[in-house]
Amino acid sequence: MQAALPGSEEESPLSDADLSALLEALLLVAPGPTTAEELARGAGVERDRVEAALVQVEQTDTRGWVVQRHGDRVQLATAPRFALQVRRFLGLEREARLSAAALETLAIVAYQQPVTKAEIEGVRGVDCSGVLTTLLSRGLIESVGRLPAPGNPFQYGTTPDFLMHFGLRSLADLPPIGQVEGRDGRAVLEAVATAALVEQETKADGN
Repeated sequence: MQAALPGSEEESPLSDADLSALLEALLLVAPGPTTAEELARGAGVERDRVEAALVQVEQTDTRGWVVQRHGDRVQLATAPRFALQVRRFLGLEREARLSAAALETLAIVAYQQPVTKAEIEGVRGVDCSGVLTTLLSRGLIESVGRLPAPGNPFQYGTTPDFLMHFGLRSLADLPPIGQVEGRDGRAVLEAVATAALVEQETKADGN
């Protein structure tokens, strides 16, 4: 009897449990963050089933990993509760930490994204070129588009690596900003960022 070649087996209909297990396998071998559409194509099922199965996988809290979502992208990451042991195993205890300026800039990007360099500088009050370069090189932020304004400045947002670095499942897990001088922190960020953009447009019109 001739053995079947790998990949020649006929696919059987997947139960919900098998689909969840298959999605785990696909996410493990994915070279990077993927989408529900790509997972559906690989699993050979409808996207709606993939979305439902992902919800089931996300609700599992007894594994050593968690499902992370960043926009329409999804990936597996180690569970935050094991961060200390994972870092020790990988020898990352001495990993270079982010400076206070980098953390401040990263927080502005995380809460205000998509955001331009001028908007970030409007909030921080200092030039952020060097800090942005650092965050880009660390893979914590990325360019997500250009603002339809004079000069078409780049807009920045966080990356899936940002979620992994801070042990978040999604941006929805970001803690509330809280109060800044008695006002809602997000409102303060939006007001300062808007003022910075208006100033940038005024300068562009003057030129």
